[in-house]
This record gives sequence, C-alpha cells and structure tokens, in this order.
Amino acid sequence: MSRRLAQLGFLLLFIIILCWLCYKASGSAQLTAFIGLLIGVVGVVLQFHEARMGFIRLLKALGEDLTTLVAKTRFWMILTCVLLLVFLGWNIVPHIWPHIPSATSCSLPRNNLASSAYLGVTKASNGELIGISDGSAVLDASLPDLARKQEAAQQYNAGNLSEAQSLWQSAAEQVTNDAEARIYAEDVAVEQSGLPTITLVVATRFTPQYLGGARDVLQGAYIAQRIFNDTHTLRMRLLLANAGSSGAAQITCQIIQAAVASEGRAPIVGIIGWELSRDVSESVTLVDQAHLPMLSPTASGNDLRNLPYFARIAPPDALQGEDAALYARQTLEARRVALFEDPRDKYSQSLASSFRLAFEDASHQITATEEYHVGQPGNLPHLLQEALRSQPDLIYFAGYSADVSKLLEALPPCQPLGALATTACPLVLGGDALYIYGNYAQEARPAFRSGRLYFTAFAFPDEWQGQTLPQMQTFLETYAASFGPTPPGHSPYGYTRPDADSMLAYDAVSVLAEACARLFQQRQPVTGARVQQSLLQITGKQAWQGITGTIAFGSDGNVLNKPVLLLHLDQAGHTQVKQVWGCLLKERC
Repeated sequence: MSRRLAQLGFLLLFIIILCWLCYKASGSAQLTAFIGLLIGVVGVVLQFHEARMGFIRLLKALGEDLTTLVAKTRFWMILTCVLLLVFLGWNIVPHIWPHIPSATSCSLPRNNLASSAYLGVTKASNGELIGISDGSAVLDASLPDLARKQEAAQQYNAGNLSEAQSLWQSAAEQVTNDAEARIYAEDVAVEQSGLPTITLVVATRFTPQYLGGARDVLQGAYIAQRIFNDTHTLRMRLLLANAGSSGAAQITCQIIQAAVASEGRAPIVGIIGWELSRDVSESVTLVDQAHLPMLSPTASGNDLRNLPYFARIAPPDALQGEDAALYARQTLEARRVALFEDPRDKYSQSLASSFRLAFEDASHQITATEEYHVGQPGNLPHLLQEALRSQPDLIYFAGYSADVSKLLEALPPCQPLGALATTACPLVLGGDALYIYGNYAQEARPAFRSGRLYFTAFAFPDEWQGQTLPQMQTFLETYAASFGPTPPGHSPYGYTRPDADSMLAYDAVSVLAEACARLFQQRQPVTGARVQQSLLQITGKQAWQGITGTIAFGSDGNVLNKPVLLLHLDQAGHTQVKQVWGCLLKERC
C-alpha cells in the first residue's frame, strides 16, 4: 500500500509541475512541445528499464505474458499517458475551442470628461487624467504651455478643429520639445486630409518617476508619424494613453474596447507600448485575446517571449546583462561587485539576475546584494554605506535613473579618478533605464558628471559615426527642427539631441506603420490579426533598417541580433560610446 501511495504522490507531483510550467510558459509552443516530447521519451525509457529488456525482447514478452508485462510497467504507462493528455489538452483544446472574451471582460473606468464611450479620460484621486486622449484632454500637464493645450482641447471638443490645431502649434512654439501638442496638431491635419488612415495608440505613464521616458517616447513617435505621413498615401493618427499611477491592464482594456468600436476610416490597429516590462506582463493576455498587436519600444524583461500578439524593439535583459558583465570583467577589471535591485520590479529583477549569472565565477564575486524599492530611493544612501563595507570595486545598479540619482549623490568622492574599478573608488554600472537623462534629479548633477557612471543602452545618436545611414540623418534633422533650439543653460537632450527611448519609439512606430502600409499596398484589410502577421514577416531579407540597428523578428517576437551599446558619461558631461555588440547595418548581418 505504501508503495502505491508513493507512486500516486509522485504522479500528482509530476502533473502539478507540468501544469505550472505550462502556465509560466504562457502558451509557449516550443517549451510545451519540448516537455511533451521529453515526457514521452522518459516514459518509454522507464518502461523499457522496468521490463529489463530491449525492443525485440519486449515484442517477444508481449506474445508470451502480456499480463505480467503490463503489471510491471503499469505505473509508468499510466504516468506517461496522463502527462501526455495534460500536454495535448493544454496545446490542442484551446485551438479547437478558443476562448473569446466578451465585450464586458474588461472593467473600464467611467468616462466623465469626454462624450465618446471609449476615448476619453477619468480623473484619479491624485489629480491624474487616466485614459486615452485624442486631443480632448491634456496628459502631460506639468509644462508651461498647459493653458494653451487646455484651450486647444476645449476647441477640439467643440468641433473647432482649425482653431484647436492653431493653439496646439502655438503651445509647441512656447515649449518647443512638447511632443504631445505636436501629435494632436498632426492628427487634425490627418483628419482634414480625407485620406485612408490607420490609428496607433501610444501607451505610457505620465508620472514623475517615468515622465522623462514618456516624453522621449512621444517625441520619437511624433517624428515617425510626421515622416510616415509625408511619404505615404496611407495616413497615421496617434492616440495617447496614460496609465498614470494605476494598473496598465485597466487602460489596455480601454484601448481594446476603443479598437473594437473604431470603425470606418481610422481603425485602431495596434499599440505602441508599454515601456515597462511589468506593464506588458499585465496587458499581454488581453491583447492576445483581442488579436490586437502590441509592439514595445523598450520593455526588456527576459520572460516576454512566445506571446502571440507581442513583439519588441529592445533586446531582452539577458543580453544587456551579459554584455555589461563582460565589460565589467574584461575592461573595467572589476572583481567585487555590490548589486542593487528591487526583486518586486520585473525589470530590476530580470536585469540583476542576468548580470549576476554572467558575472559570478571563482574569481568574480557579488559581495553584497542590497534591495531597494523602485520609486522610493530615500534609503539608498544607507544601503550604499552597507554595501561599501564589503569593499566592492563596482556597483551594479539594476534600476532607473530617477532612483540612481540618490545613490550618485551619496557616493564618496575619490581622487584621482581612474579608468578601472577599484575599492577606493567604486564605479557605477547599470542598464538601459539609466540612459533617460530627463529623469535625473537636479541635485544629482554634480555626481552625475563625476565620470563614474557607465550603462548599457539600446540606442545612441552617435552610434552611426563613420557610417552613412540616410534614415538616421533624416531622423536627426527632423528631430532638431521639430524640438530645437536648445534653450540657454539646458542640455541638448530632448531639444536637438534625442535620447535612446526617442530613437526606439521612432523605430517601433515606423515598423508597425510599415506592417500596415504593406497590407494597404496589397489591398488587404488592415486588421489587428493581419497587422501582427505582417509584423512577424519583417525578418530575414525583409528585415527593416532601423535607426537603432537592424530590426528582424524571430518567431517568439524577440528582435534578432539587436545592438547593445556600452556608454560612459565623462566628467565634462559628454556621453561616449565605449563598445557596441550586435548588428547595426542590415547588409552586414
């Protein structure tokens, strides 16, 4: 009896483990197929082992004593059959009886500021406007041109399109780098053109923690919109979605409902977003069910793969973590690293684990791991003091620029500053989220220019130096003409010089618009499902030459062989490229 109970317990444990793996795979055909094949092989091998005979002896035994053989192999036969049934059920049943969510599967906020059922915003308790704006509401409300944008929104809601467009253009003249105003003005021009139009929704967060990145994304999206509309018969309209401090899933639901309701000349056919890996994780099941493609410019979490309606421009954290560890070991000659992470944040945890895995060995150690809360950097000076007790020669900060500001302020000064990491003067190395200069606190500027900050990035305006790329030249010229000149005393970033997120957003919007344009040229319906198919055909010889490198998608939605750069901010405040990994030019890939 005890043996039978043990076998039953073992069987149940295997079933639970398999179900958990399938759940974590989020429908990954590759992983579940591998599991199913492995189960079948293991089951057969165990049956052969249990019977202690080869294939010929097995056939002979079947003729001589089938009952004895079945008795000997019964447990493993049952185990194999049950696990294979679970595998087949997980992969085949959903395709035979797919779950189609009803129109009420998403709980939407009550719209109290717009007449449309799905376009519009609601005012949160903290004053944020949450939802989708087509110009009828102002999402970036902390710029000096707020009054003009609000007046433009009023005119737009009243149907006075030309007056609204004039006010948005006036707002953009007042604050030259305000992309929100320019997008709304361009949308009016698209509406008045009368030409066939597709609509993309740019989904982001206008909160202090992520405001710099949101503005960068809008800038890149606007430049892509303008260049596309200047060169195509098909026109592109952009809607802006703000999750604020709320969950991304709620706003994704609103986008989906708006897409279902959008009929006629300007259907919603895709989402540019989200920026954060955790927001993608919250939303990706919803867009899969709705067959609405989502293309993220920046989300880099390692687990964002094999998702039917998701793709991304940025490579996964595993790649930048590995490259950063390689640079730390070989170039900075670091041997002792203090690691800062927030295990509750998907990006921070993913980046930290990738770096740790690639860095540690017998002669390279993580001497301290300090856990902090993203968005709450107040205790970072205290954590830094604790970390310094382990005498690290390098600090790896798996977090965001708004948070690392506090750590940079608290760094003890060291003179002279060398090019290598030492315990007397530990350097700071981080990921792509540190290349959002608009999010660094003003108080951190002196430490920001200490020459001790290094980070990986997925794009850089000067990465094409020495190489000719017409697309890049057009982008830089249009960007500077749109958002310049640089005001006196300000950094050129955000005015005449783009951040990485602006470049990545430009490529994301351009690629998704190109997928739509190909369908339009082929006279095929531009629907979400067809756009996703067209998007994944951008691979191989059909790869897209982006300004951030070659863009070609694998079957899992990941971009292939995308460049990763290692940047250094020197004491003069200049950003320098130290190393480039990956494929920039399509012709050389």
